[in-house]
Amino acid sequence: MKLLSNNLFHQLVSRAIRTDYLENLTGFAWLILQPLMLLAVYAFVFTTIFKARIPDAAGVSYVPYLAVAFWPWTAFSESILRSANAISANAALIGKVAFPGELLPLSTVTATFVMHMAGYLAVLLVLQLMGTDIHWLGLLGAIPVLLFMFIFASGLALLTSALQVFVRDVAQILPPLMTFWFFTTPILYSSSLLPDKWASVIKLNPMTWYVERLRDFLLLGNYHWSISDLLVPSFSILVFWASLVFFRRCSGHFEDFL
Repeated sequence: MKLLSNNLFHQLVSRAIRTDYLENLTGFAWLILQPLMLLAVYAFVFTTIFKARIPDAAGVSYVPYLAVAFWPWTAFSESILRSANAISANAALIGKVAFPGELLPLSTVTATFVMHMAGYLAVLLVLQLMGTDIHWLGLLGAIPVLLFMFIFASGLALLTSALQVFVRDVAQILPPLMTFWFFTTPILYSSSLLPDKWASVIKLNPMTWYVERLRDFLLLGNYHWSISDLLVPSFSILVFWASLVFFRRCSGHFEDFL
């Protein structure tokens, strides 16, 4: 059974990559073009109009400072938004084919991260060629950070895809929520620019830790560790475990609502 589940998961991931990206020229191009266009817009607005300052960036320019955090956020956000309908869109399989239902949202998250991380590596190479000093040794720290981000996204995907079966407005509510989350995460700005009380609030956002650690490892060469380096990954694992338990308890009732 475990072997069959592994084979099915591999097939679902391969199908998602093929149908959403590789077989669809528009989808594959949009995977690269959309983040590039948004990156260009944000870079123009914040460097030309608002004259953004990054006091803690140690000489790093705004574009790489933004890009290193923006691409992982895009993978995180898109994976959750795509997986919200993973169960509803596969209603024909639920109850008719015996397989773990959690494979559907998890395969969507996996496919999205695989494609966006390939783009992320390409972006880092381009930044290096354009003169940004990328700390490639920092990949040894960045890869585990991205892995925990993937686990966090997987937990939220399980939660939202299960809720969507019972509350059909979830898929419509998620985009504005993710937009709000984006602007309350220090992606476009540095948390050091905020007043102390707001900086403390922003630190409670787990995505703050993710984007700041990626910048530390890849741009600043800062490999120092703190208690948050244990708390946020542990919280991400807890979210995944709790969401998986919730999903499995709800899965027995999916067929009644689809």
